[in-house]
Amino acid sequence: MLNAGTVAQALNPVPDRSQAAATAPIRIAIVVSHPIQYFAPWHRAVAALPGVELKVFFCRDWGTNTYFDRDFRIDIKWDIPLLDGYSWEFLAERKSAAFLPFFSVDNPSVGQALAGFNPAVVLIHGYSHRTMWRTVRWCNQNGVPVMMSSDSNGSAKRSVWKRIVKSAVVGHFYRHLDGAYSTGENNRIYHQQYGIPGSRLFNGTMPIDCDRLVRSTGEELTAREEIRRRYRIPGDAFVVIFAGKLIALKCIPHLLEAAQRCVRNGLNIWCLLVGEGPERLPIEEFIRSQAMNQAILTGFINQSEIGKYYAASDAIALMSWREAKGVPVAEAGVFGCPAILCDRIGCIGLTDSARPNENALVYPWSNIEALAGCISRLAMDKPLYESMSSSARRIARAQDVSIAAAQLKEAAIRLRAMGRRNRNSGGLICQ
Repeated sequence: MLNAGTVAQALNPVPDRSQAAATAPIRIAIVVSHPIQYFAPWHRAVAALPGVELKVFFCRDWGTNTYFDRDFRIDIKWDIPLLDGYSWEFLAERKSAAFLPFFSVDNPSVGQALAGFNPAVVLIHGYSHRTMWRTVRWCNQNGVPVMMSSDSNGSAKRSVWKRIVKSAVVGHFYRHLDGAYSTGENNRIYHQQYGIPGSRLFNGTMPIDCDRLVRSTGEELTAREEIRRRYRIPGDAFVVIFAGKLIALKCIPHLLEAAQRCVRNGLNIWCLLVGEGPERLPIEEFIRSQAMNQAILTGFINQSEIGKYYAASDAIALMSWREAKGVPVAEAGVFGCPAILCDRIGCIGLTDSARPNENALVYPWSNIEALAGCISRLAMDKPLYESMSSSARRIARAQDVSIAAAQLKEAAIRLRAMGRRNRNSGGLICQ
């Protein structure tokens, strides 16, 4: 026989809180060092997704105003909006700093700020700032799953002492993470090296705002002709672009030497060097000493203009002796530029931004003859070039911010369902 209590329970059932949590909007907090030009469009795309409540916590306000970039060695102010379209907060700083060393990026109030937002999942970018360690400690203490994103390259060569130190320090940090959002094939390897199980490794990508690049460029052929006229580059020249900071590790002379060899073999090869930095004077001196009329230094080019320079080019080259990711590969790919990369660039992989013999040619680092061979091959083999150019456009589109946003939402939902990985782990040092 039904009693009054049973009838009341049937008419007003107690809600299933686990089910309600599973269907409620996912509250995602992101903690990152400062507003970054690559991430702002991604944050907007995440915030625009249905079923997501996003808040981004910044340790510094760099990028929102003019600041001195020590690698570019000039004052920089990005000309795209960095804070529009999503909720954000600048964390109170323990002390101001001109750079981003570990102890200088310290925001003791991060736990209080996170508590005020009450996230279901927290994403941190990297481990090299003290605030990230504070964030992980707060997450562990409050039962909030935390995952990390980075551009670290698991295939990078490291000295024995560095491997030992990283194994101890970084390994300790990773034991307190509940998952990782990988930004590519080699990045996934890196997270696995430090103990993140495959079930808690969520596939993502380094976000590229493809539509903004296309819109800011306008009609590709018109932009191509405009830039080539500006720098007096012949319409029939094969242009290899480098985009980045003019610093020693980028090994820019390798490209110039390789291009020279191609020119001596009768090819009309030009180098378009986009960027600024301390190596500008040595590069200029090299160009003068070699009487290279087919090398152009453009200086720093801001975000609203960079697409035109990719459109004016035929291929992109990165020669660094160490490069975590190589974001310009995907940016140039939006405009059909295949990549010519040394084997130390972190985006090389069968499922990554640069796929060997699909949209990229790879050569051994510092092998100038091999680099020249890659340039010559793309310049002379039209069917190969057209195939790689088409693949470059397709693969770049797979890194669009809209796709990266959906990937983060899926990762957060899965991690929320899984919960903490090591519920009984010990305290995190460097608090």
